[in-house]
Amino acid sequence: MTDIFINYRGADSNYAARLLFEGLKPRFGRQVFFDEETIQPGEDYVLRLLRGVRESTVLLAVIGPQWLMERRIDDPHDWIRRELVAAYQCGVRVIPVFTDGAKPEDLEPLPADIARLRTSQGMQLRRLRANEDIARISDEVANHVPARRRRAVALVVALVALLLVGSGVGLSFLIRGNDREPAATSSTPDPTSAVGTTTTTSAAPKTTTTTKPPEPQELWAGTVNLDFETYQMAFSLDWAPPRRTLGGDVGLCNEFVCSSPGSAIAGKAFALWTGEGLPERGECVELLNKTAGQPTLPVRVGTKACLATEGKRIGRLEVVEIGGPGKIKLNVKVWDLPPR
Repeated sequence: MTDIFINYRGADSNYAARLLFEGLKPRFGRQVFFDEETIQPGEDYVLRLLRGVRESTVLLAVIGPQWLMERRIDDPHDWIRRELVAAYQCGVRVIPVFTDGAKPEDLEPLPADIARLRTSQGMQLRRLRANEDIARISDEVANHVPARRRRAVALVVALVALLLVGSGVGLSFLIRGNDREPAATSSTPDPTSAVGTTTTTSAAPKTTTTTKPPEPQELWAGTVNLDFETYQMAFSLDWAPPRRTLGGDVGLCNEFVCSSPGSAIAGKAFALWTGEGLPERGECVELLNKTAGQPTLPVRVGTKACLATEGKRIGRLEVVEIGGPGKIKLNVKVWDLPPR
């Protein structure tokens, strides 16, 4: 069941809606309905969309400057309008989220069945302050959405505890785990043991061969385009290919973190590479361990650096193009985790 429905017009605010979804997902998980992620292949999207609206507690109507394009909202079959009508009919709280400079006065006139959207108190989602705005939206949504996941976890823990108590298993074992190996209860000697119970003969010494562990393989290599105009502001590099996300392992640096946001990137950890050519994984490990890594990195064309990801992977980057403020093109390579 979902509690938060993201309503948006694709041609107007797809990037903003995606950014909003990625920002809410860590806190609310599957409680967030975003059609591109929630509706599964083969599902009846008409029924799934309307059911998603009716189940929700909050609908976030993402509104950009082209929201009223071609006056499609005047068509009773327009999906944006149908979702809003269903929300109002079911008592769902509708919160306008204005992006890219859109304003409430841009919504006039509206069809009568959704006219109240024009006077509903809205919130902002600005490109250069996306982190700050999404945090504010998330806090507001939390005031209305029940913490279903926390209740579910508490119920599971209570049921497990009840079952363990009923079967005579101590709860402290569940919490602390077994601190030591269980003692052997059999009186039969282990024929493979080096020391028997009735003999003093030692087993012949074993020879062991040490093999070098295999090197981590490449996870992904390619180009990452950072561009605030299309909301491609940050990427997680623990995926192949990288996924656009909020924050991320490499992204544009905003004015709250960097003094020169147009010429710097931000992420988990960076270390500037000043050696010849491009660094290999071993060189990046050594460099990051030596410098501890920095969360921001001033860049220009030709800058090379090692990086660490949220998932503890190692990578490298090279700046190949800067097309103006908020437009940085990187060549990136990421190595996978060492085999276990």
